Amino acid sequence: MGKAVIVLTTPDEERQVEIAGLVETAGYLCVGLFKQLKRPRARYLIGAGKVEEIRGFVEAQGVDLVIFEDYLTSRQVLSLEKAIKASVIDKFDLILNIFERHASSKEAMLQIELARLRRKLPYVKLYAGERLREDHPGFGSSGTYIVHSTLGAMRERVRRLEDELEGFERRVVLQGARRKEIGRVVAIVGYTNAGKTSLFNTLTGEGGKVKDEFFTTLRTKTASLDGGIFVNDTIGFIRNLPPELVHAFRATLREIKNSDLILLVLDASEPLEKMMRKKAVCEEVMVRIGADRISTIYVLNKVDLCQDAGLKAGAVGGGMPVSALTGVGVEELKRRIWAELSTR
Repeated sequence: MGKAVIVLTTPDEERQVEIAGLVETAGYLCVGLFKQLKRPRARYLIGAGKVEEIRGFVEAQGVDLVIFEDYLTSRQVLSLEKAIKASVIDKFDLILNIFERHASSKEAMLQIELARLRRKLPYVKLYAGERLREDHPGFGSSGTYIVHSTLGAMRERVRRLEDELEGFERRVVLQGARRKEIGRVVAIVGYTNAGKTSLFNTLTGEGGKVKDEFFTTLRTKTASLDGGIFVNDTIGFIRNLPPELVHAFRATLREIKNSDLILLVLDASEPLEKMMRKKAVCEEVMVRIGADRISTIYVLNKVDLCQDAGLKAGAVGGGMPVSALTGVGVEELKRRIWAELSTR
């Protein structure tokens, strides 16, 4: 297990807990936490003094990776790596690392590769250019050719991945259309680790693996519910979802957009304010992928772990309290699904 340190530029405890959970899910041992709450700097995002403090800690503790909760530009990553003398990634790269741990389908692996390549192109351009200038100051046009050749190969790979994923997207559309010809489609969505897969298993009788980790579902899983209803278990959402990730996973996210009904799963065991913030994040993602006009049922999962389920259900405008673990409220939810779909 590699050692990592986390860098935060916000006092938000919720974001601190979330990034720590992501680090653990990615397989790293967090051995340090650094905070700087001052105005962001252009070069390092944090101040030069804080960078030096991190560098000393990294060297003393044998740290493998420095992880920023904020998103970094390619220039900032390169500057930080040169100053700290260690690998530096941000939340986006960390999420991709988790995706790679959980990817089991060809399509998921292609989507991850596409997101990583689109993300790394500006970094590689900067890195290759600077290394050539430092190591081969007289390299001239030959060095420029090497840089352009490398970038050209990466861009060609991006093009090939785009073409292959477009074919996957067409298959998704055709498959969705065939399902709609014989029934209705329900998509289960929600913040990552809200219990979507547990609810999917309980509703459909499936027995898929459930882990208390982020992003365990990357490929949409489908099963049937009584009455000609298909239920899709989809990829989890998270705050500040990067555009590159939305673009790369557009085929997977399209299955949400093409649904007849959405079950938006919320974790009722969380404090109301936290639950409502995650609800807002999910609604923002649904707007971004064009799924915001689809009829939605708010499902408050894990009510067996909370005492104020009624209050929380009222806060979301008539949410359905359920427990995927104990089965409480599941039959009522099924009746609500059938009622919603019978009117469409």
